[in-house]
Amino acid sequence: MPKSRHRFRNVVKSRFQPSVRIGNWVEENCLEEDKIVNFKRQRDRGELLVEKARTLYDNFHKEIVLAAPKQTIIFGAIVQLMPIYMNIGDMETSDLNAALSVVINEKVVRKSQSVNEDCELTVAPSKKPCVRNSFKIISGDGRDRTGENIKYGQRFQLQCMASESDPIVVYSGPKGQNLQQGVKATYLSHKHGELNLNLGLAHRSRFSCPDNDIPLAYTNWFCRHVDPKQRFESEGEDIPSNTPLVIVHATTNRNLAAENVLIQTLFGPEFLVSVQNYRNIYKHEIWKNVWMISNGHHGHGSSTSH
Repeated sequence: MPKSRHRFRNVVKSRFQPSVRIGNWVEENCLEEDKIVNFKRQRDRGELLVEKARTLYDNFHKEIVLAAPKQTIIFGAIVQLMPIYMNIGDMETSDLNAALSVVINEKVVRKSQSVNEDCELTVAPSKKPCVRNSFKIISGDGRDRTGENIKYGQRFQLQCMASESDPIVVYSGPKGQNLQQGVKATYLSHKHGELNLNLGLAHRSRFSCPDNDIPLAYTNWFCRHVDPKQRFESEGEDIPSNTPLVIVHATTNRNLAAENVLIQTLFGPEFLVSVQNYRNIYKHEIWKNVWMISNGHHGHGSSTSH
């Protein structure tokens, strides 16, 4: 027998000696014990992905009490922004109670389980007001106007139900000189091949930072009457709750838009939201641009098929 073959058989034989098998078993057993120890340590610290996911859902779905029902919208109120109507093919959307909502990207779940600047916005079914689909509406001129009625054309900001010490606000922005989006987003929508503007979140402290590239004006919004023929006359009048209206981004003069584009998120299937103008041949905003600001008052049972 050749020496090389004889040497190979001896090596194979040595690998399967009882001592080797016992050594391998002890090593595998130690590795399994280490895995169990690491698992328990991560569980106790709340570092397991399943624990983080549970914390995430608890934080985002924490129930919120809306403002006391009133016929008008006031500064300082906690409200929901809800599309009046969703024209999604043959889908029945009347029971969705869709609302502007905060959604977290699955890539950052391990880093944070609460509302943060990495979150994005969608239009999502709303069974009840909660942290992710409720916003505090505050004045856009820097003055404390809590309790005052909001008028058509008056600037306001949308503040997330997160940290009060450094509030997170909703903003959008125009495209840069290189035609890149002013707000980065995971999902994009288009109108006639053109990218729509996205929505983003940012801490209020960022807007007072000299090195910040987001002007405070990007956070300002205002409302217009849903009927273009009544906009001049309604300017300066109180905004009624639960009534069709158009929400405009003050800097870009484009409207908040609910898109009929379905995406999959950690919270289930939801719809894209953008800042874009959608009008018919009569220059009237279609359903994508028609919203209502809801504070729980249901005196105006409105629905429309614009």
